[in-house]
Amino acid sequence: MKTVFKTELDEQEIKDIREFCSGAVYFALEQSIGFPSILYSTKITYFWLLDGERIKSFCQINENFRFAHIWFGPVCNDPELIILSINEIVTHYKRRAFWYLGVQLYLKTGSDCDLIEFKLNRSHSIRYVFDNENTKSSLEIDLIHSTESILRDMRKGHRSDIRKAENEGINVQEVQDPDSIKAFTTVYRKMCRNRSIAGHSEKETEGIIKYIIDNKIGQLLVARDLGGLVIGGAIFAFQGQSVRYLISASDPERRELPMTHLVIYRAILEAKEAGFRYFDFWGYNHFAERDDQVFKVNSFKKGFGGYYTFFAKKMNFNLVPGGYNIYRLFGVMKRMKGKFKMKE
Repeated sequence: MKTVFKTELDEQEIKDIREFCSGAVYFALEQSIGFPSILYSTKITYFWLLDGERIKSFCQINENFRFAHIWFGPVCNDPELIILSINEIVTHYKRRAFWYLGVQLYLKTGSDCDLIEFKLNRSHSIRYVFDNENTKSSLEIDLIHSTESILRDMRKGHRSDIRKAENEGINVQEVQDPDSIKAFTTVYRKMCRNRSIAGHSEKETEGIIKYIIDNKIGQLLVARDLGGLVIGGAIFAFQGQSVRYLISASDPERRELPMTHLVIYRAILEAKEAGFRYFDFWGYNHFAERDDQVFKVNSFKKGFGGYYTFFAKKMNFNLVPGGYNIYRLFGVMKRMKGKFKMKE
């Protein structure tokens, strides 16, 4: 098995990697080539395992100073090859005198996770932390169930809101044209300002939409009122056998219309019709307090039914003694620096 680390890819390598990832059972958007640069300015190192000419494992590694992160990778269907991949990556970064490596697998908890954790902990110093940053969970609907069963599993209020949106004449459609994309991002930023949340910038939001459309790994569904005006919508990403609910928006001046309920319901139906196995709400913060807005988001998602899922716990590798603590310290210093700049 050949190990490859590169900071730049040629066209053939990009093609081969994309073909490999498209055939994976789980393939998170964060591991799609070119996507991280939409949101982050970190340096990227590409890693893959080759068995002859065939790619068997791949991931993008975000680097910042002497810290490295793998978000929802490596992309790989074989737990033994995941172990091999991470061992090779740890060795690589130790040679480069990095202090810390964070690995968040895109893998649900279970026997495969147990095997991976057991074998890696025999060889490495790994720190686990129980908080929302290190313990990822989600809500998921198994699309193997009938449409009637999925609808019946929803909260009564959600079913009523879906019917209300339909009766109000809200039209949900997939769009790709620049005018509709612009209209959605305008509504999204308007919602963020109204709720006093940072969210993504208009440039980032448009970049995400353009990326998933151009690469055919997702869709934008918008909700229009009777006059044809875009009043909301949501972005969805295709991740292996799952459809991921990514970002949604609703016009704060049209709160009487439950357009997001209808948009998500239509996305669930389309995912089932397209042959996906799961609809993933991507994120349920079990640590949120009742007065936190995230708690309300949790409740909204839970209203669609489904069940909780948990990802493998984030593995914080100490590449030097106390490497994770150094990483945390730098994070605190960075946040403090940002606060001082704001005061100035």
